[in-house]
This record gives sequence, C-alpha cells and structure tokens, in this order.
Amino acid sequence: MGLPPDVNSLGERKVRVLAAVIESYIKTGEPVGSKSVVEHLGNAVSSATIRNEMVDLANLGYLEQPHTSAGRVPTAAAFRMYIDRLMPRRPLTPRDMNEIDTLLSHDADDPARLVSEASQALAEVTGCAAVSTTPSGQTAVIRRVDVLRISEHSAALLMMTGSGMLRSRVCRFGMTVSTEILEKLSLCLSGAFVGCPPAEVTLPQVQSLLAALGGDGLVCAPALTAFYQLALEASDTEVLLSGQLNLFGHHDYPQERLRDLLEFLSRRDMVVGMLMAMPTGLRVVLDGDGARPELDGTGIIVTRYSPIDSDIVGGKIGIIGPLRMDYAVAIPRLEYFAKAVGRALNELFYS
Repeated sequence: MGLPPDVNSLGERKVRVLAAVIESYIKTGEPVGSKSVVEHLGNAVSSATIRNEMVDLANLGYLEQPHTSAGRVPTAAAFRMYIDRLMPRRPLTPRDMNEIDTLLSHDADDPARLVSEASQALAEVTGCAAVSTTPSGQTAVIRRVDVLRISEHSAALLMMTGSGMLRSRVCRFGMTVSTEILEKLSLCLSGAFVGCPPAEVTLPQVQSLLAALGGDGLVCAPALTAFYQLALEASDTEVLLSGQLNLFGHHDYPQERLRDLLEFLSRRDMVVGMLMAMPTGLRVVLDGDGARPELDGTGIIVTRYSPIDSDIVGGKIGIIGPLRMDYAVAIPRLEYFAKAVGRALNELFYS
C-alpha cells in the first residue's frame, strides 16, 4: 500500500470521521465503532454513512480492524496526519504551568542533576516514561581543573566544562603527596587543557605532563590517569531515563511488546543514537517510523532544551508512551518543560 493521501484530498466528512475515531481511541483505548463516531459528531450523520467512510479510511491506510467484529483503531499514519494537520492546540493553563514549576527543582547544583530531576518530574506529570540527555560534552571546552587534597595519600580531581558539567574523581597515591605538589599538578593540567574540548584530550598528551612535572611526575601518575578518565566521561553524552514503570500501567502494551520496548530503552547507546539523529526542534516519532520494530505501538515526543541567549549546547528531553498518547496535551507540556529547564540552567550558570 502506498502513502496515505494528503488530508486535503479526503474531503471534510472523512476528516471529521478520522479525527473523531482518533480522539475516541485516545480517550478509551478501545476499538471505535460507527455508533461512537455518530455520537461524537452530534448525530448529524447516519451510522451507515459513517461505516462507509470508515471502510474508505481503512482502505486508505488510516484505520485498521484488530478483530473481525471489532471497531476500528487508527494507524500510525492516522496519528501522523492528526498531529501534523488536525490536532487542536491546547495551551497550558496557569495552573498547569505552576504545577510544572513546582515540580522542577531550583536547588540543583549541576546541570546533570537538574536535567535528571526534570526528567523525573516530566514522567510524573505525563504518566509516561521520560528520556533526556545531559548537555552535550562534544562541543564544550574544559573551563576549569582543580586538584584538591583530601588526605596525605589522596586527592580529588574536579573538571568543569563549558556546558556546566562538573565531573570529579578521587585518586590515591602510593606515598605522601604535599599540597605544593598538588598545586603544581593543578597548574600543569590547567595550562595544558583549559580551553580544550574533552573529546580532544589524548592519553599521550596527558602522559607528556610527566616530563613537565619533573621529579614529581611519577608521584602524580595516578592523578594524570584519573584526569584522562574524567575527560573521557565529560566527552560522552549521558542519557537519563525515568518513569519506565509507568509503561506497565498502559494496557496498550502486550507483555512481549513491553518487554521489547524496555530492552531497547536499556540499551543506552541505541537511545542516544536515536536522539542525536533527530533534527533540531520538536519531533514526534511514531512506531519508530518503521525503522525500529521494538518501538511498534509507541509514540516518542522529543525537543531540545538549552540555556536562553547562550552559546552553551543543551540536550534533548522527551516523552515515551503508547501510540495513543494525548499529543494535544503532551506536546505543550513537553515544550514548557524544555523552556523551564533552559531558564533553570540560566540561573545555574549566570546567577
């Protein structure tokens, strides 16, 4: 079957019938019969006429019949048409916005924690799973490096990047290390790598500091190894998932399909790849757009968040739920979350 026709070629009545089926299915999760559509349309059209229109819509690829005697359910193509062309815009009420603002933490001390808490709040508000990525470390540069003495034999390495990410690691030495040696190490690391993207830090570059440290080089070797590991961590985009248990509350998912979905979500590299491949702006992926069978029956809404009026690269935040999500409600909620996270990042970076 080819691509479904454009909405303009369907005719007004078919469009109204299609919208009625989708909205009824979103509300009940049950196959929709002609009687429900007649009631939805205010009894203005006979059941026989509606049945004929629904047969035509099925032939065009917008509806399918899960069982011989059951009503019809909308396909992914129908949801795509609905989202892009038919769905009414429902702006959030002041109460909705206040609820989201209340859930978002304003006490987070770093971007990763802020985004993690926002993801958890998004899952709570929508009753779906939420996915987010930390601010990108690929284009950020190392802003600051500190080496802080903890004890005679240990120190903490701190790395702050231009995306606001703070990474830390404790390293232990085989002998007593003085504060003066650690200050020398901090100056060497800062001079060599501040202003450099973490992804461009190489092991030979780090090892070359052994010579610059002179007689203290061998003592500092564990700290140099720890710094290289921090650079690797800072260059990675971390994916955060929240609310996976919410998916068990949606009867749309048969046990096998839910298992496949959760297994896919557990593959962080695949989730990051999917998110990073999405163009900038709000995107709605339905049934995995045919590319991922694990996402059959699933809708994913993703958008970008970033600090306002800043060159800091943000990340992605999104909702994962059944195909019959109420997109008219979910999309404005997600958009507001993204803006709220951007505002909170601004407060974190610039207040």
